[in-house]
Amino acid sequence: MPSNGGLLRELAAIVGKANVLTQDSATRPYATGYRYGAGPVLAVVRPASPLEQFRVFAACVAADVIVIAQAANTGLTGGSTPDGLYDRPLVIINTMRIKGVHLLGAGEQVVCLAGATLYELERVLSPIGREPPSVIGSSCIGASVIGGV
Repeated sequence: MPSNGGLLRELAAIVGKANVLTQDSATRPYATGYRYGAGPVLAVVRPASPLEQFRVFAACVAADVIVIAQAANTGLTGGSTPDGLYDRPLVIINTMRIKGVHLLGAGEQVVCLAGATLYELERVLSPIGREPPSVIGSSCIGASVIGGV
């Protein structure tokens, strides 16, 4: 099990140092919910691809830290921020850099990557005359597709 410093170096090697936030002023927006929830974190990590996300998760599991997977952190579904103190260090993996909405076939199905927003999904579906199955009115605040799952 690597030390916290070893884990932070490993995470920086995966996603780049600029995408491993450790200072309280930088992590606070990710570690505080809009409606409720807040707590200290070891780091906020922002992968840019599904492969980076996998590698970050694997490093965190190997280091035995708590992980919160986070998309837009709009606070609409809860669970995207810490809630108090924990018995081990906590890492937030924020997925908003993993963008992409991909239509399959003639638009019968769609694959949304972890950082895709409802606004992005609506924008991609509109030209083919389709809407998401649930338009909850949160597109304008940047809610993620995965946040509602």
